[in-house]
Amino acid sequence: MHTYTLYVVVDSLESQRIEDVQSALSKLGDFHFSPVRNQDSLIDCSEFYATIQCAEPTWNTLIPQFNAYWSVHDETWMDYGYNTPMFHPDVYYLEIK
Repeated sequence: MHTYTLYVVVDSLESQRIEDVQSALSKLGDFHFSPVRNQDSLIDCSEFYATIQCAEPTWNTLIPQFNAYWSVHDETWMDYGYNTPMFHPDVYYLEIK
């Protein structure tokens, strides 16, 4: 088992939209979420971390579900939601740490 962490920026401060993003992640796996906080460098955005423990083959199947253009063979995984389709439309930025 490995621990994997996502850094998620949501393009809203509304708790319902943040919960919707977290719910979408929960449908993909058993994620645990850090407390949500305002993303200080962006206007009206919030951020949180999502962590999951799973086997590497399971993780490898999740990567393309987070972002339509990501693959397990990429060297880095970070992108903006206005550039590529994310797992939820309210995701402004997503990065695998």
